[in-house]
Amino acid sequence: MVNDKDILLRLQKGDARAFRVLFDRYYEPLVVYAARFLNDNDTASDVVQGLFVHIFETAQTLNVESLKSFLYQSVRNRCLNELKHLRVIRAYESEVLADACELDSCDAEYNVEMAEAAAQVANLLENLPEQCRRIFEMNRLQGISNAEIAVQLGLSKRTVETQISKALKILRKLTSAILEFIVNTCKRLHSCHSIRMGNVLTQK
Repeated sequence: MVNDKDILLRLQKGDARAFRVLFDRYYEPLVVYAARFLNDNDTASDVVQGLFVHIFETAQTLNVESLKSFLYQSVRNRCLNELKHLRVIRAYESEVLADACELDSCDAEYNVEMAEAAAQVANLLENLPEQCRRIFEMNRLQGISNAEIAVQLGLSKRTVETQISKALKILRKLTSAILEFIVNTCKRLHSCHSIRMGNVLTQK
């Protein structure tokens, strides 16, 4: 049985078979470990697969003392980042839906549209490329510098900057869509409230 040190050395030399051995040895235990944090096997599997993709892409520059410790620590960090991401999404959805629920029956259509907008926002953020989303959240939500992110993920600083720029471009498109939605909704609400005010004045 090949030990982890030999696997690491072979990975650094670009041996694809060593990667297969590593995957077969640790994939399932890591998914079980990730599921303890996430309570969802599919998400746990995605997190572990993302880690192995990262290892495959950076294997020749991988420099760790203990391969096993590195794997489990990396999965733990990725799970915590995933949980933070989910909390951001859920908080946004809750805030949007709470605001929508405060509106009266005249704004029933608005409620539906707000719920749909929240779902679209959550979906867009959720579907950012895994590495792009992770880097963006580390930088913007956790306040980690580009240089520190590069060290932690084994990437070049330029790659980190590119991924953050990519995320910002996507989010700017999202912001434009939200602003357009808000403007249109406000116009419609103004019309709705004007009608109600007219009805009140008529009744008087």
